[in-house]
Amino acid sequence: MKNKEFSIAMNWNYIGISVVVLTILTVLVLYLPSMREIDSTILRSIRLALSPFPSYIPIFICGFGKAYGITLFWQQITAGCVLVSHRLYLKAFMLILFTQVSIFLKDIMKDFVCRPRPHGSGLSSFSFPSGHSCASMCFFGILIYLVHCYVRNDFWRNFLIILFGLWIFMVGLSRMWLGAHFLSDVLAGMFLGFAIVNLFIIIDKSLNN
Repeated sequence: MKNKEFSIAMNWNYIGISVVVLTILTVLVLYLPSMREIDSTILRSIRLALSPFPSYIPIFICGFGKAYGITLFWQQITAGCVLVSHRLYLKAFMLILFTQVSIFLKDIMKDFVCRPRPHGSGLSSFSFPSGHSCASMCFFGILIYLVHCYVRNDFWRNFLIILFGLWIFMVGLSRMWLGAHFLSDVLAGMFLGFAIVNLFIIIDKSLNN
């Protein structure tokens, strides 16, 4: 019991850290005039470093699984079906619910900050935070937790955790690769998603008492 309480306390700490970092990034974007110039310089460097690689890579990563205007549509359906097949009905519902909550909160933040996209992105929607980064961190972060809890085979558990973690990183990198987001947008999206992941874990651990 003490170990579970300590673990839940750590998850609350992760949420607190995520909120602090997200708040700092939001304040910098809103009130530091030079932040856009700093972000633009970093973005140019990242895109220049990745320019030798084919552009279809980030296009595929960012578009993978999106259907009917819903981000991660097929991934959510697939993961939900797998969980339901193992009679983890509540976890399937919570996975999809929390992923949609992350998208909803991202939209609220976008409308609050109203940060324009990087120049030349061709996108009219607001930039901060990155929706792809937020949803990917939330969805795949929860999957990493579930894999850690339920996959008993060491090879497959480690393989899936590394795969999902790498995919989260590649989604964030791809958004900058395409010039759709600044680094601060991606980081904010990831920390928002990470906070929601830890909230999921806290609720799941509490329900399992």
